[in-house]
Amino acid sequence: MVKLDFGKLKIAINKKLQPPVLFNMIHFFTALIILLLACFVSFYVMANASLADKSTPSKQECRLIEEQKFIDRTAPYIQTRQHQDKILASITLAQMILESDWGKSRLASKYHNYFGVKSWSNDTKKSVKLETSEFTDGKWIKVKGNFAVYKNWQTSVYQHNRLFLKGTTWNKNQYKAVLDAKNYVDGAQALVKSAYATDPDYASKIIRIIKKYYLNIYD
Repeated sequence: MVKLDFGKLKIAINKKLQPPVLFNMIHFFTALIILLLACFVSFYVMANASLADKSTPSKQECRLIEEQKFIDRTAPYIQTRQHQDKILASITLAQMILESDWGKSRLASKYHNYFGVKSWSNDTKKSVKLETSEFTDGKWIKVKGNFAVYKNWQTSVYQHNRLFLKGTTWNKNQYKAVLDAKNYVDGAQALVKSAYATDPDYASKIIRIIKKYYLNIYD
């Protein structure tokens, strides 16, 4: 009769089972570590993408930033001129923005004329002929006009104010109502009454720009 030693048999069985169990545990923890690393990498990529989206301004935000830079650059000098010439800075700023398209028009960017001021000089260094739009007989038409040429935008502001202060050759009080205006609404309406522009909506456009960018804080 064969006598079985169950104690030794149990130990032998356990020895045979240990390597597979150990291998499975190692495999499990390896897979878990890989999964955790994948989750971490995914979270890191998503977080950086979110930060990139927030740090990159939209086209509209870029436009607003550039517009505010334009105002910050021109407002101090225009305020200085207001103290001397008594012309509301908000009116000058709004006209400058409207007439020059934030300094991007050809007349402004190349010839430093930010207000569409006309010229009667035959000197090509002081005058340039460009196409412009005029509102005549209830409709807009394209015409050629002679415009003043300046050395910089500050000169353009200075000469614009001179026009208001001195008037035209046929009426020295042409812009008296603009000079007398105590607020930007009256000033904008005075521009139309004084025939500064042919656009029937000129006053409302000026007022809208002043309100949108709070230009009255510079008065």
